[in-house]
Amino acid sequence: MHPAPESEGAAGDGNRRIGRPLQLADRVVAALQEDIEKGRFEAGARLPTEPELAASFGVSRTVIREAVSRLKADGIVVSRQGAGVFVSDAPLQRSFRIRDAEVGSGVALREIFELRLCLEVEGAGLAAVRRSEADLVLLRHWLQEMDRTKLGQDLGAGADIEFHRAVAVASGNGKVADFQRYLSLLLHQSVTIARNNTLQKGPAHVDSVIGEHGDIYRAIETGSAANARSAMRRHLLLAAARLGVIGEEEAALLA
Repeated sequence: MHPAPESEGAAGDGNRRIGRPLQLADRVVAALQEDIEKGRFEAGARLPTEPELAASFGVSRTVIREAVSRLKADGIVVSRQGAGVFVSDAPLQRSFRIRDAEVGSGVALREIFELRLCLEVEGAGLAAVRRSEADLVLLRHWLQEMDRTKLGQDLGAGADIEFHRAVAVASGNGKVADFQRYLSLLLHQSVTIARNNTLQKGPAHVDSVIGEHGDIYRAIETGSAANARSAMRRHLLLAAARLGVIGEEEAALLA
């Protein structure tokens, strides 16, 4: 029998805790994925019934229904009418996904920032070479919005995220733009927390963050791929340090 999942995650530092607590369905999904990946349920195998899973995990059938629905959405399991739910023939060939609950983990957030380094640094270089005048207009717009909303409710986080999406679009690579759009859906809260941490140090520090984005813009505007990559890399490392994902010394070493 699986141990009953806990309904709440561990408490963290008030400034650095982000995301919602790990929910019951998330834990059930993770446990079933592990069972499938370790071969406890092989490809084509029938999963236990909904009541059996509910009893095994010590949760309600509603929780099991939600967890199974997510596994179906990822292509890990399939339903056969009148027969039950089965592990798909290729359960590991599923779509990439980062769940909301994972973003609340410090380790996962660090990995997301490292993923952003891989994606956005080179994306900025491509943008410097491929950007159009329309791209520059959009980048300037979001840069101005960052400054206009820096002391507003979201501390300019929305404009910050849109600026990064605009850089991805300017790269001319549709897959880069699509993946950046996907990441942006997860990052609003973490960007807001980083902005709040910066604001607590004083308005001048907020302006320095906007200045980092200005450096990225100017490098793209002048068509310097090397400078655009350097500016984006520096900004992302400093952002990770502001969020507490990495230390300032490590950020300096990676810069």
